[in-house]
Amino acid sequence: MEEERKGIRALTPLFFQEALKKEMEEMTKDMRFCQQRSQERVSLNVFCQSLPIPGKKNTQEDTGMDFDTIDYIDGQEEAAAFPFPWCLVKIDGGHIPKVNDRQEVQVAVCFGIFNDSLENQGHKEVLNLIQNVYERFSVNPILDGQYTCSGEFEWALQDEDTYPYFFGAIGTTFWFSGFRREIKW
Repeated sequence: MEEERKGIRALTPLFFQEALKKEMEEMTKDMRFCQQRSQERVSLNVFCQSLPIPGKKNTQEDTGMDFDTIDYIDGQEEAAAFPFPWCLVKIDGGHIPKVNDRQEVQVAVCFGIFNDSLENQGHKEVLNLIQNVYERFSVNPILDGQYTCSGEFEWALQDEDTYPYFFGAIGTTFWFSGFRREIKW
């Protein structure tokens, strides 16, 4: 399906979300983060809209990813149910003021990072990711040659102490052309 869409320009929220997911993968491809139960540093897992639901159907053979299950191990430490580190490209909503107007799509780019360093500074990695998103779309607001970032951003970090898991997000709005009303006489 992906190969079928190469070169296709479609101004839909779904294709926008997929384009932003690919952009996040490209932006973070050289970054490495701590992985649960391992000293190996890995790249960010990027998902659209929701994190995968772990279960018997989601095995490493099926998905190529290692899904840990929630279980108490190593002195009552609870493991996460989805693979850290992750990025989630989530469409929050949209707005089309009227026919012939541009479509506005609100999106949040969320991050979940694992960092079990005793310095408890994993928030720095999250802030770095948020800054990268802000910088990317402030310098060049065009995504995939067809979606334009509004230039307004809101971001936040988690309120609670969730060591060794750290969370944050940045939200913005993208615009793209709507449909044009056809008048046939």
